Amino acid sequence: MQAAALGVVVLIALAAGGVGLARVAARQGLWADTVEVTVGFPEVHDVSPGTPVRIRGVDAGQVVAIEYPDHDGDGANVTLRLRVEGKYAGRLYADAAAQIHSTGLLGAKVIAVTPGTPAAGPLQDGRLRATEAPDLAQAAAKLGAAAGKIGDVADEAKQFVKDVRGGNGTLGRLVKDDDLYQDIKGLTTDARQMVRRGDQALGKVDGKVQDVQRFVDDGRETLRSVRQGTDAIQRMPIIRGYVEDATAALVRPSCRREAVTYSTADIFEPGTAILTDAGRDHLAFVVNWLKGVQNDKAELAVAAVCDPNDPSQTAASAAELTRKQSEAVTEYLKARGVYKIGWWSRRKVATVGLGFGPSPVVEKQPVPPSYVQVVLFTPQS
Repeated sequence: MQAAALGVVVLIALAAGGVGLARVAARQGLWADTVEVTVGFPEVHDVSPGTPVRIRGVDAGQVVAIEYPDHDGDGANVTLRLRVEGKYAGRLYADAAAQIHSTGLLGAKVIAVTPGTPAAGPLQDGRLRATEAPDLAQAAAKLGAAAGKIGDVADEAKQFVKDVRGGNGTLGRLVKDDDLYQDIKGLTTDARQMVRRGDQALGKVDGKVQDVQRFVDDGRETLRSVRQGTDAIQRMPIIRGYVEDATAALVRPSCRREAVTYSTADIFEPGTAILTDAGRDHLAFVVNWLKGVQNDKAELAVAAVCDPNDPSQTAASAAELTRKQSEAVTEYLKARGVYKIGWWSRRKVATVGLGFGPSPVVEKQPVPPSYVQVVLFTPQS
């Protein structure tokens, strides 16, 4: 019985140890689907194999190797090889960047990765861009220099006040000159009389302004009536298919808005609506994105804007050019079936050429002067 009990205890201990080893191995990513990426830094103080890698602050992998540069000239970098879990590696884009951060009171290191934006396209060569972490020593030095300058200014101000009190310099003499006080007093009296006369003149002008205001109000009422009539015409069953309403197509408060924006120069030949090979490569990313959206209520809009400072375009030519560019992108996407949902359902696609603009939407991120934007609107319950 004692031997049997001892055997059970040994088996339990071995099982607990195995579970613990399995958890440690899982935490180290030994059995997970991983991808290796690299990044180079001029210096990697206190970074070693096993240093955590975090994407948006979430543990996503670790440093597996550190390679010393093969030369010590300009541009020499220490290469860090990072093992990243596969579920996070697919979210790294071409403009992804890495930075060495210090965490905790003891200054432990961590590799912080910013994944980038989908508009930049996927990460091709597995090489992340390195960004420099804030240097506290440099910041302290700048603060010290600023404090020294403030001290110099304070000394100059103190000397200036002393000179004024002693009557030294031009300002000191002016402060103590009684004749100057009398002159300023007389000037103030004259200014008050001038202001009083100005008030009388403004009273006369005010009546004219009221007449102008009534005229403007009448004009606004007229414009409102014309707009209501125009809106009614646009909503007519036959005519609404031929009228482009940029606001209705691009402003949808009840929908979640997701957009991908490209510079016109990146996807079209200059001054045309002809897609380039590079442009088709960019739009292939959009095709993959949209095919992953299965919500049959979601709708698309393609909008194009021309740089208002482009000397080669007039307002009319810019309107036609942007209309053709948005149609070219729409036809490319339709040809690849992004508007199909199942056998019968079709996703609605709106094309908008804004000419010189402006767009009815205030963009949260900066956009190029001339751009094409693919927008996905998903209704929210």
